[in-house]
Amino acid sequence: MATLSVNGETRVIGIFGDPIAHTRSPAMHNAAFRALGLPYIYIPFCVPSATLGKATASIRALNLVGTNVTVPHKEKIVRYLDELSPAARLYRAVNTVINRHGTLYGENTDGQGFLRSLSECNRSVQNREVVLIGAGGAARAVLVALIQADSAHITIVNRTPANTKKLIRAYQSLGTTRLASAPLEALQDPTLMKRTALVVNSIPLGLHNHTFPALDYGATPRRCLFYDLVYSPQPPVFLQRAHHAQRPTLDGRRMLLHQGALAFELWTGHPAPLRVMSNALTRSLTVSA
Repeated sequence: MATLSVNGETRVIGIFGDPIAHTRSPAMHNAAFRALGLPYIYIPFCVPSATLGKATASIRALNLVGTNVTVPHKEKIVRYLDELSPAARLYRAVNTVINRHGTLYGENTDGQGFLRSLSECNRSVQNREVVLIGAGGAARAVLVALIQADSAHITIVNRTPANTKKLIRAYQSLGTTRLASAPLEALQDPTLMKRTALVVNSIPLGLHNHTFPALDYGATPRRCLFYDLVYSPQPPVFLQRAHHAQRPTLDGRRMLLHQGALAFELWTGHPAPLRVMSNALTRSLTVSA
């Protein structure tokens, strides 16, 4: 593997977020640049909300190749960009910015990254029933992806009904998928859970404690996949309990990998070295454990 060197030809790619110290994207992308011998470097930038406009303008001013965008900026950055992809317009959020000769183009690779992570473990949501926990920005990307993948029925479970209904109004006409709202207590309803092929958690609650809402894991089919969008060295409580119930689990690192690979290809024009990126991500999480 080539050594990453910085010189006058080095191009800069970054990630905007606040906080940003937890990000594993630099390890993943810099390993990929080294593997392919590309003259790029990936740097994390802590960008407070008040300076997001100036930070976005700096992409153009400093001639950065582009950036990733993470919380809390995915929705807010839209107003500072010149153009949006169809996916970014649909999600109303951006996770990748590409600098096209001074034109800042916003893309969103989250939904496709999510679907690719399901595909690699031979999971299809077509004509299947799904339970989606949460109604924030991460849930929106997953919801749109599930609709586009022709899920039969999606129940959005959330403690704030108004937020759930807002999501449903925004996307109920996107496809043929039936959308429904339910309170957190529905997670204990065996009638709902017994038909579910996939349960996706999009909220961080329960990562380091045992306050995650009660869920009837045993009522789900044996092959029901429990997917947490969080990625961390230690499995969150949501997945720990699913594993104890002998249900298959998946965390957010594969989604992170695939959305990152798509961004890599947009910036560089080269196919992403998935194995290199995956290994780098695993090492990064192991070191931080």
